[in-house]
Amino acid sequence: MLPRASSQKENSTAIALLRQLFPANVTESWTTVRGAPDALPLSDSTLHPHHSTSTKYCYVEAYGKDALKAHYPKGSYKPSAFPPGGFSFYAPGPASVDLSAAKEVTFGYSVMFPAGFDFVMGGKLPGIYGGDSDEAAVGCSGGRQDASCFSARLMWREGGQGELYTYLPPYTDSRFAANEKQCEQPKSYCNPAYGASVGRGSFAFTCGEWTTVTQVVKLNTPGEADGVLQLFVGGKKVVHVDGLMLRDSGQGRMRGLEMQTFFGGSSEDWATPKDQDVLFADFSVGVVSVL
Repeated sequence: MLPRASSQKENSTAIALLRQLFPANVTESWTTVRGAPDALPLSDSTLHPHHSTSTKYCYVEAYGKDALKAHYPKGSYKPSAFPPGGFSFYAPGPASVDLSAAKEVTFGYSVMFPAGFDFVMGGKLPGIYGGDSDEAAVGCSGGRQDASCFSARLMWREGGQGELYTYLPPYTDSRFAANEKQCEQPKSYCNPAYGASVGRGSFAFTCGEWTTVTQVVKLNTPGEADGVLQLFVGGKKVVHVDGLMLRDSGQGRMRGLEMQTFFGGSSEDWATPKDQDVLFADFSVGVVSVL
C-alpha cells in the first residue's frame, strides 16, 4: 500500500505511518490515513456504527489529521454511569473488506492524549471483537466472559501505561484452559470476574503526541489452541501471545471493531476529575488471511 500525497514530505510521512499501521502483509485493506491511495473518509458512512450508546462523539480536523473526538465529562466513568463519557459503538467497517471471512486481521489507529491529561486509574480504548454471531459477539466485556464471544481492546492505566485488555472464552472452563497462557505473559494480570490485563506497562502513551497502535488477531483452528494476539506500538511489537482459543467452533468469526473508550473500571474511583478529551485518527484495517 503506497500513499499518494500532494508533496514529497506528506508522501514520506504517510508511507512511514502506513508501515506502522500494517505490520503484516495484507491481502485487502482500508484506511482513513490522509495521502493513502483510496483513503476513505473518517465518518459513519465508513465505519457503519451500530449498538451505539447515548454518548456523543464528533469528527474533527486536528493537527493535520481527520480525527474522532471523545469527550469525557467530569465525573464520568463506565458507560452505564452518569454522566456518560467517551463513546461506545460497534463497527464492521466497509462492506468491501469482510472481516467475518478473515482468519487473521490487523486493526490500527493513532491516539492522542493532550498535554495535561489526567489518566487517573485507567480507561478503555478501541479493539477487535468477534463471536458466533453478530448478536452473540456484542457485549463480550463488562464482566461477561463467554464461550460464544471474544474481545481484544486496549487500555490506558495510571501514568499512561498501556496494555492489551482481553475477554476470551474463560480459562476456568477446562475446554479453554489454554487461555490462561495470557496470564503468564510478562506484566500480565488476570481477574476471572473481568478481563485480562496483558503486557501492562509494556509501552506508555505520551501526552501531547500521537501514539500509533496496531493489533494483529489470528483465530484458532476449532478445537485447537493456535490462536494469536499481538500488539505493535509505533511499529514495534510489544505483546505476543500464541497458543490461544478465541472460539470453539467454526461459527466463531471476527465481527468488527469494538469502538469503545471511557474511564473505568466499574466504580467511581476511576472517574475523571475534570472534563477531558482524546483524539483518534488513522483508522486502518487489513486482512492477513481468510478462513
